[in-house]
Amino acid sequence: MADISKLTGLQENEPLSSDIYKDAGQGKPFPPKGRYTLRAPENFTQEAFGVSKAGALTAAIDPTIVAPDQYAGIQVRFQRISAKTYQRAGQPVSQVGDYLRATGLQFKLSGNPQETADAIEQTANAVYEAYLDWRLFARGHGDGGTDLVIEGMENFPQDENGKYVPFVTSKTQTNPETGEPMRLRANLTINGFVPARQ
Repeated sequence: MADISKLTGLQENEPLSSDIYKDAGQGKPFPPKGRYTLRAPENFTQEAFGVSKAGALTAAIDPTIVAPDQYAGIQVRFQRISAKTYQRAGQPVSQVGDYLRATGLQFKLSGNPQETADAIEQTANAVYEAYLDWRLFARGHGDGGTDLVIEGMENFPQDENGKYVPFVTSKTQTNPETGEPMRLRANLTINGFVPARQ
């Protein structure tokens, strides 16, 4: 029997039993490109807000997939929207405006950044629809150490069944444990918001 009497700081853990032990599952499959129902974060902390290089308010909105069910619970991370306006059919619009319209929030924004941040905060826990796609950005993993960027599911490799796989292998770096090329995974990204029916 191992003598662990000299170890200090040990604490008891919860009891475990193989009779009722929950084994790790396969995990959920990586969602394909398409239209999804998403839920906004439960709240927006001060850290969610930032300033773009152009001086516009930005907000991290990292939603969680609600439907379809087989992808429910997967978080769409690194999603940042900007209040910088541009023209669409002769009218000023922004990523923030598209997001607010998707959540169904009624708004009239004067352009004041605090007012815009307050509107975004009102969307906490809101459910909305958006189009998701795949994106990979890997600094220094491309040919000759360039950045590797892949936009869109259809630009990823396919398996033997013709199904797109959400990863590629690095052209410059290997896994130190196996010596195999590093596997670089795609991230989900919001490709467009679906306006809520008013």
